[in-house]
Amino acid sequence: MLKLFLSLDPDWQETDEIEARIQSDWIMTTMLTANVVGMLCARSLHYQFYSWLCWSTPYLLWKSGLHSIVVYAVWAAQEWAWNVYPSTDESSMVVVGALSVQVLAIWWGTRKDWWESQKNETKKEE
Repeated sequence: MLKLFLSLDPDWQETDEIEARIQSDWIMTTMLTANVVGMLCARSLHYQFYSWLCWSTPYLLWKSGLHSIVVYAVWAAQEWAWNVYPSTDESSMVVVGALSVQVLAIWWGTRKDWWESQKNETKKEE
């Protein structure tokens, strides 16, 4: 891929193949999931995290394929927990639990996307 940036005559066919594999929803899911994993692994929870998380949670929970009742329950629990001031042990546990559910659900829910991409790669190679 580096040769595409350094070459004066780039191989546009290779660029098109890369573009076909990397879709915008994959990029968004990856970036938002990385953000959630970072918050989950943080040593402390800061209220500014909520400003990064509140708009991404609905997308990640929807993308995970969870039932809508579970999506609303996780979202509502997270909303409650982040809006408790000052934070309590219970609210912090709910935040960590909601983040954990999001990470595990997106990992489990997007496995089909990965398998489909692998099947497509195998077909292209044949």
